[in-house]
Amino acid sequence: MNQYSNSRKLEHVVCKLVLAASAYFIWQERNNRLFSRSQCSAPQVSEKIKNSVRLQLMGFKFQGQADHKKVMEKWQIPLRALDEDAG
Repeated sequence: MNQYSNSRKLEHVVCKLVLAASAYFIWQERNNRLFSRSQCSAPQVSEKIKNSVRLQLMGFKFQGQADHKKVMEKWQIPLRALDEDAG
């Protein structure tokens, strides 16, 4: 992971997003269990992580390359998001 820490390739960015979201939501779940006595199941935490990464990716500006389309399909992001201009 360290070798890709400064990389801007989409696959590496997705890996960094997944890692950051995982750490955040797992730590949040830990705190909830310790201090709030509330808890989510593992699939619920996993879904929170996936939704967070998906929303982050939807905010990116893609240039429509073939590998970007594969990533968007894998993360279930509508391909029309490639064609839309956020500006």
